Amino acid sequence: MTRQKQKGIKTGYSRTLKTLIATFIITAICELFFLLDVVADYFYLNINTTWLSHNELEFIVTITLGFTLVAIAYQIVQLNTQNKAAKKSLKVASGALAEVISSQFQSWQLSPSEIEVGFLIIKGLSLANIAELRNTKQGTVKSQASAIYQKADVGNRHELISFFIEDLLSVSLINGVNHVPKV
Repeated sequence: MTRQKQKGIKTGYSRTLKTLIATFIITAICELFFLLDVVADYFYLNINTTWLSHNELEFIVTITLGFTLVAIAYQIVQLNTQNKAAKKSLKVASGALAEVISSQFQSWQLSPSEIEVGFLIIKGLSLANIAELRNTKQGTVKSQASAIYQKADVGNRHELISFFIEDLLSVSLINGVNHVPKV
């Protein structure tokens, strides 16, 4: 993702948040007015101002609430659109990662069984869970995992997973982090 696109996303989020906060504050003020109006009606108090009648004030507050409802509805549509776009991006990224992993497995010349075990290891399943899921013996899965580690030139499951996520942890993908420590 480019810095310009990241900045645009941050700006859009900031604008949405500011609009929601402003809308909330305006709605809270209107609610306070109507709460005071109910209390005044209950105790037969006159809350007319010198510059507006009570009915004019209620009309202005009601219209203001109408505008805030429109603003909230707009923000809901915007957030829903952003949510759909984020889900789509995540789906694309997940698919791209799966393709990268599959391609790398092919280049390591893993067998179909080793590929399946490799994906399950990366998903975080234990060897016992993988054996149960694949309806095989745990020793078979352990042997397949060892073959995967050897072909990938890694020592264990953590190094296998790290092989694939290393590129995901680049500085350009982490918002707000200017330095990623080298291990």
